[in-house]
Amino acid sequence: MQAIVVPADLSEPIRLEQLDKHDAGAFRRIVGGRLEAVQLTEPAAGVYFNDEGKLQELPINHRLTMLLWMHNKLFRGEDVIMGSGLIVGPPDHEGDDQDAPAELVELLFNTAAYRVQARKIDGRSWHTTLDTVPWWTDAYRLALKLGLEWRNVFADVRVVPELPSELLDTWYEVGIATPPLHDAVDPAFTRDSFLGCFNLAELEERVGECWWVLGTAFYYRDACFICMEEGGDDWLVVRHGVAVGRTALWPRLKAGEFGEFVARLLAASKEQCLRMEY
Repeated sequence: MQAIVVPADLSEPIRLEQLDKHDAGAFRRIVGGRLEAVQLTEPAAGVYFNDEGKLQELPINHRLTMLLWMHNKLFRGEDVIMGSGLIVGPPDHEGDDQDAPAELVELLFNTAAYRVQARKIDGRSWHTTLDTVPWWTDAYRLALKLGLEWRNVFADVRVVPELPSELLDTWYEVGIATPPLHDAVDPAFTRDSFLGCFNLAELEERVGECWWVLGTAFYYRDACFICMEEGGDDWLVVRHGVAVGRTALWPRLKAGEFGEFVARLLAASKEQCLRMEY
């Protein structure tokens, strides 16, 4: 099982570590004592830390506390974690911890720049800050400051990866070269047509929200879905920078198979995608 280990010592980087999910001793060695656990949401995950961290006067784990506050807002501004800890995935049907959420691993370890988003109490849309931030810790600090100081305005805040401009350019070029996207006029298909979804549930909700106009485009990680039919269910799938087929998504949504389909797509190599083996 892959875990995200977050040392309390800021001079030590966070790291990914393979652990035996049944070896509680390995967990205890990381936290330095008895285990306590709390849950994260969006994405679902578990945080293990030292149950006696405060009694032992261990140092505050600023990074793990920020992760806790960001991904479970019930703790936001209310409590801190003392000592080192780790993040794992939610338990499976047998109650065993799973790998740390892929989207959180991607955000913390494989993202070059970040943006902060906030959602107003009376709205559904996320509003994005103008400036990018190069470090996840700075982005989390900024987002939490915004969420705490403006809690009467914003229902929630989050940190999202900044989309690399070269990937956006590739998606646009693939799309505009594929009929009938060059005929999209209201609105036109442009580089501004792409809307980011930053977890699988959000992508599923957006795709299934309504019948979208020609040229509507959603992306999740490095997979892109472009609507190819006005008010229809014909989607151009782009992965690894190339068009890898057109498909209907609504039947997968209704059958509860959409998440599994996206997981296969993200796991497939470029060659497998081109052969539509996903």
